[in-house]
Amino acid sequence: MKILISVIAYNEEKNIAQTLEDLIKHNFGYDIVVFDNGSVDKTVSIAQSYHIPVVSHCINSGSSGGTVTSYFLYGFLNDYDIVCQFDGDGQHLAQELEKIISPIAMGKADYVIGSRFLLKDGFQSYWHRRLGISLFSTIESILKGHKITDITSGARAYGKKVIRFFGRQYQHELYDTSQLLLLSHFSGARITEVPVVMQERLHGTSEFQLKAAVIFPIKVMINIIGCILQKSAIKLEAEHGTED
Repeated sequence: MKILISVIAYNEEKNIAQTLEDLIKHNFGYDIVVFDNGSVDKTVSIAQSYHIPVVSHCINSGSSGGTVTSYFLYGFLNDYDIVCQFDGDGQHLAQELEKIISPIAMGKADYVIGSRFLLKDGFQSYWHRRLGISLFSTIESILKGHKITDITSGARAYGKKVIRFFGRQYQHELYDTSQLLLLSHFSGARITEVPVVMQERLHGTSEFQLKAAVIFPIKVMINIIGCILQKSAIKLEAEHGTED
């Protein structure tokens, strides 16, 4: 199968080399592309020094949703069977990739989330983030009708159904993972979680500082409400895409 590993990054010059070396070391036949969200440091030049293709935004999109939109379009236009997100901050481990890719490769899922909380091994995030993750995971689980434990996980893989939906049909802004999951669910995607191990980032700080921690939950709730209001339209879009 044709597999794309989408490394999303923003000002990760201290982490990107280790991330790419890990992916190169454990490569089992996938392509690697860095999707840079308008970095102003050496992230792009370091990635290019490894001869890794880079899709670079001319400005920062304000959230990782911009890079998500980019890799879906790239995956669709280049006819990938599976697209997998891999964060450029060093928290994800390449040896865990097969776990989130396998359910799609075996035809058992269209969207797979790598959860830190199923087996509770490795880095479990910080307590204040875990509170938010638990809250929104519970809300999404109720709406989806199936338990989700790690809604904000960046370790995700998508099959053709989801790639096509976001690469061709849903040409609108994406903000966060809760929106991404609900839109996928309403479009008919089969979603599951698998246990993965992550590590704490070695350098730099997360985008979720105090200001973002206050604003983020508000925006997430707005996005969840928006997705619910779009539910019927999303189903029609997905059905129309199947007929094309």
